[in-house]
Amino acid sequence: MFRNFLFLVAFCGAFASCSTKQDLDVRESERVIRLGAGGVEETPRTKAVVNSLTDLASPGVGDNIGICGVRVNSNTAAPVMGWGNVLPMDNVRTTAVSAANGAVSWNGVYFYPLDNAYVKFCAYHPYASYEGNGRLRLEPSSTGKAPLLSFTLNGEDDIMYATPVIGKQGSAPDPLMFHHTLTQLTFEIIDDSGTLVGEKIQSIEVLDVNTSSTMNIETGAFGTWGTKANLTVSGTADVEILSTAAQAVGSSIMLQPGQASFKVRVNTSSLGSYTATIRPTSIGDNGSYETSFAAGRSYLISLRFDKTTELGALATVTDWVLIGYDEITIK
Repeated sequence: MFRNFLFLVAFCGAFASCSTKQDLDVRESERVIRLGAGGVEETPRTKAVVNSLTDLASPGVGDNIGICGVRVNSNTAAPVMGWGNVLPMDNVRTTAVSAANGAVSWNGVYFYPLDNAYVKFCAYHPYASYEGNGRLRLEPSSTGKAPLLSFTLNGEDDIMYATPVIGKQGSAPDPLMFHHTLTQLTFEIIDDSGTLVGEKIQSIEVLDVNTSSTMNIETGAFGTWGTKANLTVSGTADVEILSTAAQAVGSSIMLQPGQASFKVRVNTSSLGSYTATIRPTSIGDNGSYETSFAAGRSYLISLRFDKTTELGALATVTDWVLIGYDEITIK
């Protein structure tokens, strides 16, 4: 329809004011869906010092976000909207997030509906295709139900969702705020007696944890958890204990939240294996001691060795630091 109309006005001539095509171009441009990263924000739940847009733009993060857009209302008499219908953006993977201005890029161009319908945008991380890759898969939406991210954790996945935002032609959506949904553990070794100085840590394992579930990309709600496994903390192979001072060991590990305790095993090169049960010892948002490991919190696990107790463990809350980011804003 637009092309035919433009053909008719193409002969307006130099003496006429050919503003019609410009007006159409403006309206068409307003229909283009654009999102961008607008900054970072702290939340009361994490109490973490959040990090920069640069971290969101880093490879493996900014190019690994999935976005779905769903019609939520319309000014037509019989709108086709809601989950289970054709989506204006259907699991679109980002290609980059600009560290300079926060612009979010993807392949292709997507438009708001012609009938001026509103579109709700939901985003999640890490991206998963509908076909899946063995550990991550997006289950398509059905009538009234948002897509589900199906996953099996390996300890390194940072499962996130964004609070949905709504936009339409001529009205940009508010920022998308991402939330961590898992519990993060980081580890340090303390050898008070010096008994283990020179010894090597072969691995640190978190034992018998649930690894598989689903997450609703609109609400962040988990489904049933299952698939018990032992997960090894990355970067803990052949780590030499250098002194009696506290020594950071390995990378962070992400686990199912809401657990009252975790069992940890430390394997050494010549002194065997040590196990400890860890529980949170920090103050929660309500002013009381936490009774479980919360979603969106990072806990520093201090593994203390001495001659009498062998291995003790203390868990305290620290800032969430994973590839340098915490709460992330996209708008």
